[in-house]
Amino acid sequence: MKQKLNPDKSIFQKLENWLTQKEKWIFYSVLFLFSVFSMLLFNLRVSEGGDDSTYIIRAVNFLNEGTYPSFQGPIYPMYLSIFVAMFGINLGILKLSSFAAILTGIILFYKFFKNRVSYTILFTTLILISVCSYFVYFSSQTYSEGLFFLIQLPIFALIFKLIESKKEMDWQNLLLLSFFILLGYLTRTVGVGALVAVIIFFLIDKKYKHAGLVTGGFILLLFGFLLMKSLIWNNGFFDGNQASTLMYKHPYQLDQGKETFAGFIHRFIDNSNLYLSKHFLKMTGLRAASIKTTNGLFSILLYGLFIVALVKAFKRNKYVLFTAIYVAAMLGITFIVLQKLWDQYRLIIPFVPYMVLVLLYGLYQIADDQKEKWPKRLWIGLVLICTLGTAFQSFNKADLLTLRTNIKGDKYKGYTDDWRHYLSMAEFVGDKLPEEALVAVRKPNMARIYADGKKFYGIYRFDTDDPDQLLKRLKDKNVTHVIMASLRKNPAVNNGQTINTIHRYLYFVSQKYPEIFKLEHQIGKDEPAYLFRVNYDAAK
Repeated sequence: MKQKLNPDKSIFQKLENWLTQKEKWIFYSVLFLFSVFSMLLFNLRVSEGGDDSTYIIRAVNFLNEGTYPSFQGPIYPMYLSIFVAMFGINLGILKLSSFAAILTGIILFYKFFKNRVSYTILFTTLILISVCSYFVYFSSQTYSEGLFFLIQLPIFALIFKLIESKKEMDWQNLLLLSFFILLGYLTRTVGVGALVAVIIFFLIDKKYKHAGLVTGGFILLLFGFLLMKSLIWNNGFFDGNQASTLMYKHPYQLDQGKETFAGFIHRFIDNSNLYLSKHFLKMTGLRAASIKTTNGLFSILLYGLFIVALVKAFKRNKYVLFTAIYVAAMLGITFIVLQKLWDQYRLIIPFVPYMVLVLLYGLYQIADDQKEKWPKRLWIGLVLICTLGTAFQSFNKADLLTLRTNIKGDKYKGYTDDWRHYLSMAEFVGDKLPEEALVAVRKPNMARIYADGKKFYGIYRFDTDDPDQLLKRLKDKNVTHVIMASLRKNPAVNNGQTINTIHRYLYFVSQKYPEIFKLEHQIGKDEPAYLFRVNYDAAK
């Protein structure tokens, strides 16, 4: 028999009682909402940024050549390689694997936080992220965000189990905790922040032995993995390229020198403004999607609210306390180590559900502590505004016509002409050139996907304008052709300004050897892509 709501209870109590009664129905509705918005925002193309293509190609190389997928973390390419082994480079299947990871993550998030925070906060968090286009976007992308979100959840389950247990956690569970922390670290380097969060939580909880055992277990497992890696792939213990560039002021202009202590503080402030006042407020529907500016006051207010939530959780809820420490560790590392120029909201996406939960908890506690009704109504009003705002943004971004066209076979629908022509040229290379032909391009991994796996040689930058040196580099790599595309510097505007790395490369060589590059094919009249054959005999 259903409980009747007591009219004397507060708005929060009534809402909590109703959610408790409708718990299963609401949970399935959340899954339905997430699935619907994932379908509305599903994207069958690879992104122009190129990192998602890189993950796929590393999965292919790991599967076909046994190449260790270094630089960005090995676990996600290894995960993708399972699907590549079964279905080949099938973008639809690979993207659905991200949907499966995030959907599973939402289910586990609900399971692990159920009965540990109020249903009001839990369901509000889940509904908000399920209609958020920024979060849902990664359910159809081959980025590591979805898998990383899923991998982190067992860490919460094990910590929550320890909180509730009257006994000391046994060494098997502590080793398992170390294992999932390592798994997160091997998926994304920032995953080491989970170890920081666990240690801080154990120290606050005066479980010094646990802190030592988890740290020791992590180091032991990491050493074992690195030893296995060095024995199997023979490429050394550490992959230091990505980490080393983070120590410089500019990742592409190393001559600017290494970052100073004051510089890292500025990074933290700048990134706080970028990711909190701009990106996070967009994700929660509180700022328009078109806004590109930051606001330091908003960042300060969010930090203030977070501190309130942390203090309240310290006194009232250890589950939220650990979640807040986790958020602080992850965002702290992200904001300090990344150069401001990255400015990619995806870097905080795996932490957004936890950020929303902690901040909602803080606001909830403030409102619930007041005797008046208006703070509680204000909390509910704010939640409704956030949910409707982010849902409206998501509906505006939905493009079912493009998705339908992609499904029907037009893989280039949705790209601007510069990318359409470039990727079409890559497909032409895969279809028409002989297997032994090697083509130099600016975006080799994207080209390889649309060329059905054919390898390309990437030219990202060069440090000389000597034509003989430049030509020698092509010849040493057995490059037979070059694609020169018209990829825009500003993706939104065709103003004639293009990424001119290849143009400059060919210009320096052709100034000395005018007959060295022979045009073999052109695609497009406006923002065209050209295929040149390299005639090395012309340089003799």
